[in-house]
Amino acid sequence: MRMLHEVLLGRRDEVMLRWRALVQGTIAPESMPATELIDHLPAFLDEIIAVLRADAGIEGPIISIEDTATASDHGEQRLRLGFSLDSVVREYGAMRDAIVETAREAGSEVSFGELQSVFNATIGGIANAVSEYARQRDAELQRQHNEHIAFLAHELRNPIASATVALEMLQMKKQIPPEARGALVLTRSLTRMKELVEHSLHMSRAASGIELKRELTQTRELLDDAELIATCEAEDKELTLHVRIDQDAELFIDRRLIRSALNNLVRNAVKYSHPGGAIHLRGRVEGARAIVEVEDACGGLPPGKVEEAFAPFVRLTTEEGGFGLGLAIAKQAVDAHAGSLRVQNLPGKGCIFVLELPTAPPVA
Repeated sequence: MRMLHEVLLGRRDEVMLRWRALVQGTIAPESMPATELIDHLPAFLDEIIAVLRADAGIEGPIISIEDTATASDHGEQRLRLGFSLDSVVREYGAMRDAIVETAREAGSEVSFGELQSVFNATIGGIANAVSEYARQRDAELQRQHNEHIAFLAHELRNPIASATVALEMLQMKKQIPPEARGALVLTRSLTRMKELVEHSLHMSRAASGIELKRELTQTRELLDDAELIATCEAEDKELTLHVRIDQDAELFIDRRLIRSALNNLVRNAVKYSHPGGAIHLRGRVEGARAIVEVEDACGGLPPGKVEEAFAPFVRLTTEEGGFGLGLAIAKQAVDAHAGSLRVQNLPGKGCIFVLELPTAPPVA
């Protein structure tokens, strides 16, 4: 009696024809070209055969369905073609049925162990295909959402700018006294609307997955910019600002995004630090990672705030105004560069925000 892997090796094309008959016109459109329909399934069948051969003790490459990219690539391709998630799952069920039916037609009795191996391989294929399908689908939905937010933000920019100019002209012509309560409320409201629009644009750009405009940048340049921007605000609150760079590093980054992220961290440090405190900016290199630390004197985070510090629309305290978007934008910008951003709470003293970025590879 021939073993299942021997039957499948000799009747590989027959299995695929049977599979095609099971799915075309039911799971997949009947008009779909055969080459596009079978896609990665022949390679997946080869992986099942390899698993059966390994189970039979035959020497050869050891294959784990979970570790191969065949099913994942298949799931991504099916998403592009408009298949439903249910259809992707049923395709793998059809592969299992095609294998069993082909073996029985060949007069081969499939053992329980072989059937279990086919079943396990099919489940593994389904898991990989569905995971990649869902990941790609969610990424596309997020991209569309970010584009929509960016569109709305761009459209809001012009009327807000027009309203701001109109208010300034009315104040210049003394038609509205600048110190009038209504003028102050309008100015504050327009300023906050402008900030929210700018935050939305930064967030949608950082999270959209668009190509980063990278350029070589030194860590020292970023820290110098952050220090310059924060100096005046720090002096107003009688805060001292200390900058120390143990080792400069060259980064290949979208300078605008990372500078915005670091400036957000430093502004937050100034905003939440108690008057008379000290803010420390430190730069160093560990292996292939550049590390920047921003330590403030806020007194530490309240319980539960460490876990949600980088969530959108979450403010670290209720004492200061704002939209709670600065840290979320900073994290998205850093994540887009394969970096990391985390916070270390120092109860009774302050917080240390740690920004890590990969250093630029040396030029050959």
